[in-house]
Amino acid sequence: MSAGSARRLLTGVARNGVLWGIAWFALALVTIIALRTIGVVVPATIGVLDAIGMAIRVGVVGGIAGGVFAAFISLFYRGRRLSEIHPVRFGLGGAIVAELFMVAFFAITNLGFPPLADVLSDLIVAPLFGGIAAGASMWLAQRAEAVPGEDDAPAGVADR
Repeated sequence: MSAGSARRLLTGVARNGVLWGIAWFALALVTIIALRTIGVVVPATIGVLDAIGMAIRVGVVGGIAGGVFAAFISLFYRGRRLSEIHPVRFGLGGAIVAELFMVAFFAITNLGFPPLADVLSDLIVAPLFGGIAAGASMWLAQRAEAVPGEDDAPAGVADR
């Protein structure tokens, strides 16, 4: 691997990590506030600033998971065109990688797996957010590729 391709890979991993971090933050903030509003799981005593703090933590974990996912897709999707990749299948890959990342994260940081009751919500939310972030980012990338760019001539103009 040349220095230029390694730099591109690391840049892609970092950008995907930032994208996933922002997506997980937004998803977590909306979820926490919605659950607090209806009184399920999150107590009503949790304020908006508390929700923002929790969402920031989720966003950081999401950013790391996004970097791991970017490394995964650089290996398994190398050489494929965006039009060849199905967003739902890509989203399922994101969900699986996010879940495996969470299991590995729990095992490494706790030197063993914590009780299931303590981490059940994390094991549900991680693949959900990972799948949404992966599928949505692929869908947006495919839409951006399909839309003519600023440098592209409109149909019929180049033929004259």
